[in-house]
Order: sequence, then structure tokens, then C-alpha cells
Amino acid sequence: MLDITVLCSVVDNYGDIGFVYRLCRRLSEISTELQIRLVVDNLDSFAFMNPEINSSQAEQFSSGLKILDWNNRQVCTKEFLENPPQFILQCFQCGRPEWFDEIIFSENFQGPSHILDVEYLTAEEWADSFHLMKSATRSAKVKKTIFMPGFTKKTGGLVLDENFVRCAGDAEYALERAAGKLDEDQKKILLNDDYFKILVFSYPRSFDFLVEAIDSFAGFCDKKVHVFLARGISVQPFEDACSGRNIEFEYSKLPPLEQEQWDAFICSMDFNFIRGEDSFSRASLSGIPFVWHAYVQDDEFQLVKLNAFLDRMKDFFSPELFEEYKRFCFLYNRNFHVEPGDEACQQIATLDSPLPATESEAGEEMRDLAIKLLSSSGLSRQAFRDSACHFMNNGDLAQNLLDFMKSTDL
Repeated sequence: MLDITVLCSVVDNYGDIGFVYRLCRRLSEISTELQIRLVVDNLDSFAFMNPEINSSQAEQFSSGLKILDWNNRQVCTKEFLENPPQFILQCFQCGRPEWFDEIIFSENFQGPSHILDVEYLTAEEWADSFHLMKSATRSAKVKKTIFMPGFTKKTGGLVLDENFVRCAGDAEYALERAAGKLDEDQKKILLNDDYFKILVFSYPRSFDFLVEAIDSFAGFCDKKVHVFLARGISVQPFEDACSGRNIEFEYSKLPPLEQEQWDAFICSMDFNFIRGEDSFSRASLSGIPFVWHAYVQDDEFQLVKLNAFLDRMKDFFSPELFEEYKRFCFLYNRNFHVEPGDEACQQIATLDSPLPATESEAGEEMRDLAIKLLSSSGLSRQAFRDSACHFMNNGDLAQNLLDFMKSTDL
């Protein structure tokens, strides 16, 4: 049995633990000859997407995984002293628990162990050169290698778990899976071809422009328009933007969805507004038109990450459609309350014309561009399908990780 320990510190429910849970599930799908221990510091967030998890239980099994509470020093120390770790997947620079370091860097540790530093997903070019780069630790018994998820064959690729791949390729299956635990009204809307369906899962921001755009779009769309609001921090701002308006579209709030149903839901929409590491990767592979809301960083560095991804998408679009898509993405991701740093300014300079200086000035343009993106989603869908196929062909991150572990000497 190949021993794999996965470390996860939860920052974003659908992001960190979402990716880690998906990765572990996929590793289990590929091989039955694996012993996987998942050490998580927030079991409440894990239970959000996996109802089998008991958040008060320090040691448990689910989906073929042994789940351990990062915060329970006694239980975890006993576990790893009795069964020392071989391969350690340290995800998203999460660090390691003190009790874990005390074990693997102890003079009595027999070893050897190999840490695979599984980094954040980025489309930036440096990911190609950092992938599989060796890194030092403070012990000769513990090796370390950087492993980069990514959008090229020179990286580790993206996780291609069975449920998601089937959802992306089989619309009927995706709809059936997505309907899952929805209430009866939401099921009827989801399964009705007479609806244009939009998912909003975003970081907090003003949604006045988007509500106006969807309202205008609903006025001439040949289908009814329904917006599904994913549970989280963007629900209230969206509802606030709808308040007091006589809107032409419908909207409803989604219940908590386990991961497999969430995947199917993304694949069953006509347009997605998406945030988060794991949901971003799923949207990229879904073949459904989408806009990514990147996590806001100092000096507007999220625009660097955004433009790197847009560069990966450019060749799949017509020039005119891509420029409109790119401009909207920049406006959607700008934080108008701060000044962009030098690197962000360099990305903004790649646009055909300067961006508005304030959010209020940008609102009208964002509304008009959003209307165009929704109206042309039928035309752009082929571009998103082609890019999704291209990213899938880069390979499966879980398989690439497993191949590396099997080929390397501890």
C-alpha cells in the first residue's frame, strides 16, 4: 500500500477543502492500493460538502479516506507515531501542524518521507518552470518537491475526477445529478429548457450593474431567466441590488450542495459567475461560459493572475468577442478603492483603451458588456468548450501526482 498524507488548512469552503477532497477522491478512484490520511483543520467546512463528516469526531472514515482533525494533537500524534508518513501532500502553502513537524523532524524519525508542495492554481508562465522543482528541508530524511496544478502540459494539470468528467460530457446526467436535493420549484426550473439559467457565486461586491444587465437581458431573451444564488458571501449584496426594483427575472437561493452535486450544477447552467480555487478549475473544464472573480490581493495583483488565464483562453475566441470578454473580466475584478501596483498596471495596459477611474463610472460600461456577454453566450459557448477540451487534454493532476510518487525513491 502506498501511504499518502494530505494536509489541508481551510480558508475558503469551496476552495481549499473543495480541491483537497476532490484530489483525495480522485486518487482513490485511480487506485485501490492507497492508504490516504486527510488531516483537516476545519471539519465544519468539510461537512458542508460531505454530509458523511462528523465535525466533532477527531478520527473517522469517509469515502475510503481516513479523516483526522488537525487540531487534536493527541489523536494525530498517536496515529503518525504508529504509522509514520511516507508521501505528504502539503496543499496551498498551508504549513504543517506543530505536532507533525515534531514527528518528521525528530532525531528518532526513521523516515524517509517526501513532501509534495501542491501549490495554488495559476495560469502564470512561471508555473511551468516551478513544476517538479526540488526544495530543501531541515532534514536529510525528508525530501521536498513543488507540484504545480496548471493549464499546460508542463504543469501537473487539473483534477479530472469521474463525476465531474461525466457531468461535463453528459448534459442529461448532469441535470439529474444537479437536481439532487433542490426544492421542487428549483428542480422544475433547472430541468426546464424554457429557462436561461445563471449561477452567481462571487466575492462581495456591488451587483447593481449585474442586476440591471440581467434585467435588460430578460426583457428580450426568448427564454425566462432565473438566477441561482450559491450559498455564501455574495447572496446579500445581490439581494440588496434587487431590492426595490421591479425585475423581469427570477432568482432563488441554493441550499448547501455536496461537491458532486455542485459540479453537476456548474455544468447545467447557461452562464456562471464563479469564484474560488476549486470552482474556478471546474468552470474552466465545464465548457460553460463563465466569468471568474479572483481573490482580491494587495496592489490589485489579482489582475496579473486574471490576465494570465485570459491569455490561455484568447486563441479559442474571435478577436472581437475576446476583447469584450477580457474588458468585462478586468472591470469585474478591479477593486476601485485602491490604486493598482506596477504589475497590475502593466496588465491593464494590455486593454484596447483605459479603464474608468471609479466604480460608479465603470457601472454603465459593465452593465452594457454584461448584456453583450449574456446575449452572445450561445456564440461563445464553442470557445469555452474548446478551451475545456484543451485543458482536459493536458492530463489529470491526481494521476500525475500518483505517477510521480510511484516513480520516485523515498
